[in-house]
Amino acid sequence: MLAAALTGYYKYSDRSDHFEKSLRGIADTIGALKRRIASGLADSLRPIFENSQSVTSILLDTSGKQFSETFVNPVGGEAYRDTLFSFVQSESQAIADYRRIVESRDGWLFWARAMCWIFIGTFISEALIFAYLFASLSLSILPSNAAAASATLIPTGACFFCFVAAAVRLSVLHDRFVELRKRYASP
Repeated sequence: MLAAALTGYYKYSDRSDHFEKSLRGIADTIGALKRRIASGLADSLRPIFENSQSVTSILLDTSGKQFSETFVNPVGGEAYRDTLFSFVQSESQAIADYRRIVESRDGWLFWARAMCWIFIGTFISEALIFAYLFASLSLSILPSNAAAASATLIPTGACFFCFVAAAVRLSVLHDRFVELRKRYASP
């Protein structure tokens, strides 16, 4: 088990390379969703802003010359609210998918870090167990106790269970990435 923990730590300790490979394309998908939502919102609201009634104010600058400013604030209008509501209804799937992919990315990063720490914990636990067994059986420094030797399986089992749980969660989140990347992939 110590060799497996050491091998796993070696494979997963360089998080940057592992993260980069697994998250490849996610930033592009998030960017595509942002662009889709932003351009759709801009297209929907453009007529509201273009056709809004403006208020022109005549002002004086520091030298006393007149200039005018036009203020446009259609935000409080009913047409703005109706257009925004219509946009949210029509793009609700993309908005929900944006939230799903961002939450999935954040969850994936959490579980990937957890898996790395599980490997470190397993390695430390197995090294301590190995030192105990070596000291008790080979060197006879510590009294050898069958119950204590059997108890060493508890941290190993707990680390193994945590590793499997993290691996399952990572797989589920990665499948969600693949699904959303396919849905919003650039042609």
